[in-house]
Amino acid sequence: MSRSTERRKPVGSKKKKNAISYMIQDANNFFSNKYKNNVTSSSYKKHFKQFVVWCRDTYKCKTTDDCKKHIQDYVDYLVENGKTPSTIHTYIAPICSYFDMNMGEIEKPSRCTSDYTRGRAKPNKYDRADQQYDNADYSYVANFQKMVGIRRAELKHLTFDCFVKDERGYYCILVKRGKGGKKQLQRILPEDVEAVRAYFTTPGDGRMFTASQFSSHMDYHHLRAEQAKRAYQHYYNRIHNADGSLNETEAQKLRSEIQHRWNKYNRDPKTGKAKSLPEMSGMYKLRGKNRELAVKNGLPVEYDKLCVLATSIYHLSHWRNDVTIASYLLAV
Repeated sequence: MSRSTERRKPVGSKKKKNAISYMIQDANNFFSNKYKNNVTSSSYKKHFKQFVVWCRDTYKCKTTDDCKKHIQDYVDYLVENGKTPSTIHTYIAPICSYFDMNMGEIEKPSRCTSDYTRGRAKPNKYDRADQQYDNADYSYVANFQKMVGIRRAELKHLTFDCFVKDERGYYCILVKRGKGGKKQLQRILPEDVEAVRAYFTTPGDGRMFTASQFSSHMDYHHLRAEQAKRAYQHYYNRIHNADGSLNETEAQKLRSEIQHRWNKYNRDPKTGKAKSLPEMSGMYKLRGKNRELAVKNGLPVEYDKLCVLATSIYHLSHWRNDVTIASYLLAV
């Protein structure tokens, strides 16, 4: 046998993967199985890979146990490189998910409402024709979004059978696969029901909108924020009398509705039990930078907790007051 023959690799042999590659592949499989929504899954895969590669390049890590030891170091590195608290949260969420860790175990800067920039005003934000909501090519979707306020990806996947009633008989948009792959029901404000109904005249389960009806440069999130503000005002008016005093009858009815929806849809995947319900009475008072931001933009500095929670659950499917105020009620 010649030396060249001895060196020849067997037919069908493959280059052996290193430990990091196996780790990333295992994480990819984990996120694909846990998060059915492609956007969430892809985001988690991307940020987890960044963490693993950083551990390899910085500390020569070769196993998941090695990487796990440096999660705090990674957070400190992100802080040193000027990442905002919200960005850091996004970067470490998949790490905590993969290692089944509580994010509270990690020392990280607290997220502040004023740090959120998504949906905030920017210079020349609507100069382009394809950024303007009344553009004839894109107004059909934009006008719909003004009334329902769902996410862009959810808009693209809506079908003609998604106009439904929820558990209390309110008209809703059914999002079959929302954030995290979850089904969600987003209520329509009473004054918008007939206009929204007019979009659902075609029978069957075909797609409502075509790709050409969307603009890749349009800020659909801004319309979602504007709808959230309208929803908050709707609930505020519903539970308050003309003189501003609380209508306890309507307030209690709304609390009961929220409790029912919460117990039905917001359950811990591990225990199957309903998660703890946030406080539903009193005012959510802005402080510090958040208050300064609100004052600067002529926005309220106090929000009714019950109305915020109703907006969060029924119109945003976030289930969290802080996110609702940060990304939506304070957006300009």
